[in-house]
Amino acid sequence: MQPFLNRWQVRREQGKQKFVLRYGFLAIGVSAVVLFSIFDVVFNGNISFTYLLGRLVMFPSVGAIVAGLLWERNEKKYAKLLTDSQK
Repeated sequence: MQPFLNRWQVRREQGKQKFVLRYGFLAIGVSAVVLFSIFDVVFNGNISFTYLLGRLVMFPSVGAIVAGLLWERNEKKYAKLLTDSQK
């Protein structure tokens, strides 16, 4: 589990806000908006403005929530591994 400890130490030093913005809002949210918009063009021939607006609100919000939950889970795992390694 040493790779997790090293990787998480670097990410947690950047802070929760940057983590949620980078991995949730941008990586998950914006990627999902782009992906679903591409599907919209491929299957419908155009992008519906109403659906695009909904995607721009929904997907980054959900991504931020997921990243926030992931942060909390990783913090618990990190704390547990640290205490286990110090024993």
